[in-house]
Amino acid sequence: MLSRMNYSLTQLEYVMAVYKFGHFAKAAKECQITQPTLSMQIQKFEANLGIVIFDRSKKPILTTDIGQKLIGQIQAILFEAKKIESIIAQGLSGLATEGKLRVGVIPTIAPYLLPKLLPTLEKSFSGIELTILELQTHRIIETLGVDDIDVGILATPLKLPQVFEFPLYYEPFSVLCQKSHELASFKRVKYSLLKGDDLWLLGEGHCLRHQMLDVCSLKNQKMGTQKRKFEFESGNLETLKALVDQYGGYTLLPAMAAELIQGNSTTVPFDRPIPSREIGLVHRREHHKKELIEALGEAILQAIPDSIKNIRKKDLDVLPITN
Repeated sequence: MLSRMNYSLTQLEYVMAVYKFGHFAKAAKECQITQPTLSMQIQKFEANLGIVIFDRSKKPILTTDIGQKLIGQIQAILFEAKKIESIIAQGLSGLATEGKLRVGVIPTIAPYLLPKLLPTLEKSFSGIELTILELQTHRIIETLGVDDIDVGILATPLKLPQVFEFPLYYEPFSVLCQKSHELASFKRVKYSLLKGDDLWLLGEGHCLRHQMLDVCSLKNQKMGTQKRKFEFESGNLETLKALVDQYGGYTLLPAMAAELIQGNSTTVPFDRPIPSREIGLVHRREHHKKELIEALGEAILQAIPDSIKNIRKKDLDVLPITN
């Protein structure tokens, strides 16, 4: 027996827009319709189901208990519906690696990988059109969850449910300091040599911050206690590089961020096992753009330097991702 429920994918998209923004006017703007039209369509959907999805008395607008239970299923329906569009697009083009991808990249990867990646994509995978957003890890996970992006490029493993991870390469860290810094006198740095009183860190929300602390704090039980005159946490590795070069102190850099170093600074490699991060792709399981995502991964592997491709995992201490 067929269900008597009658609703459209468009109505489901309107519901997800309100859920995303917590605001009817912002959702209407996102959907490029008027607010009265969006409100009317959601009311029709609620009336058809015989429930109330949104508590309109709250600011921002929140889902009711039953509405919250429906959100995951609505996401799944819309996600599966997009597979139809993907199948048709591939069928018309005849190419599995032709189409659009929305990509999120964390800020400690984007400025170093993208200049290498985009020429490779243009040469070897010219049928892929990218929309790229620079986002922190938690925002990539959030936007994947509401299908605002198709895939993320970030540090893995995350080990999250409903998320598929595809590891690509390992990126070792080195110490960045001025040539006159005490660490610069060593050919290779051991964890035990690091102190916390002149370490420059990324700000909260960056997974690389926690990896820096893992190397410099958790693995080093003899932290310095000297009070620093200046406390500064950056959202940008390039700012940390400039601080080290002009002021002093030290920080940790992943390999591709260490390719261009200014005049007063130098990098010092770590002794084995070398602290490193794993870089990979993440997307929702059974993604309808799987072929495009795999092509993106192949392009990344083509684009990264051979010095990174040839690293042996047995020489590395791959740091976990912590929040």
